Formats: sequence, C-alpha cells, structure tokens
Amino acid sequence: MEINVRDVDLLRAFHRLTPYNSSITERIRSTNFAERSHTAVWTLCSLEARTTINRLGLPYGRKSMTVSPPECAFSRRDYLRGVVDADGSVGHTGQGWPFVSLTTAQTPRSWQRTCTTTAALHWIAKRPAADTLKAWVRPVDMRIAPPRRRWSAWEDRVLLRLNDDAAAAKELGRTPKSCAIRLWRLRNGQAPMPSAR
Repeated sequence: MEINVRDVDLLRAFHRLTPYNSSITERIRSTNFAERSHTAVWTLCSLEARTTINRLGLPYGRKSMTVSPPECAFSRRDYLRGVVDADGSVGHTGQGWPFVSLTTAQTPRSWQRTCTTTAALHWIAKRPAADTLKAWVRPVDMRIAPPRRRWSAWEDRVLLRLNDDAAAAKELGRTPKSCAIRLWRLRNGQAPMPSAR
C-alpha cells in the first residue's frame, strides 16, 4: 500500500494493528503527477494475511477492473471514504456547489459517479478537505435533480439493435447524448453487454 508520506501515520496504524510481518519504507520519485513524489509504502509479507484479504474481496494484481465492495458485512461509510481518499476528490464547483468525485475504470457496479450538492454532503464524512463544504446550504430556488434512470437490459438491446443515437433516443425516451455515451460504453467494454433473449 503506497500513499503520500504526509499520511504515513495511517500506515503505522496498520503496522501496529496487523499481527503479521510487515514493514514501512519511503521513496522519492518522479511520476505523471509530480516531478518529486515522496511516498510511504507498507509491505505486508504474509501469505495467510494476503489470502484472508483476498477472500474478503480484494483481488490480486491490478485492481482497476475487478475491485468491488466486500461481500461480507462492512462499514459503507468508511469504505466509501477510503475510495474517495484513494481515487477521488472533494471540493466546490465553479458555481460554488460542493462535490465529491470518484474516478475508476470499473463500471459494472456503478462506481463511476460524481455526486454534487446535497448528495456530496452526505458522503463526505469527516475528511479534513471537506470541512469547508459543511457550511454549504442549498439555495431555496435551486432545482433538485431527479434520480438518474438506470439502463436496463432491454434498453441496451434496443440501443445495440438500432445502432443510432437519435432513433434510440426517440424509442427509449432518452436524450441522444445519453444513448451515444451508453452505446460507446457497451462497445468498449465499459458496460456489460445485455444477455440475449
């Protein structure tokens, strides 16, 4: 596990709590995001521990397309906070609205989302970066967006059969843009293909 060195105390807590052989090291290198990246690395050297973690739902190797929430009982608030800490950001939009943004390559469980306004306040928990968002109050005249309409298998089948954004939009009662995005995701493996009927 590698994080910014300023958060090394988190790794030290893992080190103390874990009854297995582990170590913490630091490294400085150039990355895509910074010329000088100073990180701390916690290495857990125990097959038993790795097997247990794997059984709980954290796969081996690259995680971007396979990691998902645990199948067992877990703290959803803490899990989401960890996801945002690792692959997200918290802040304000140009219009001053609070947001929580999550970035992931995995879409089957609908993790690729951006929460704004009231929803963002629900998810921020106790992150230090989120302290400035807690004072935000929804303007009285601000429209509340309805819940997003999920794509069903039959809609995916219609979209693939028509292969035309405008025609699909008319038949499905959706916007051409949403049809174009969904069709792209289906064709590029970013969304699961519907089962044949």
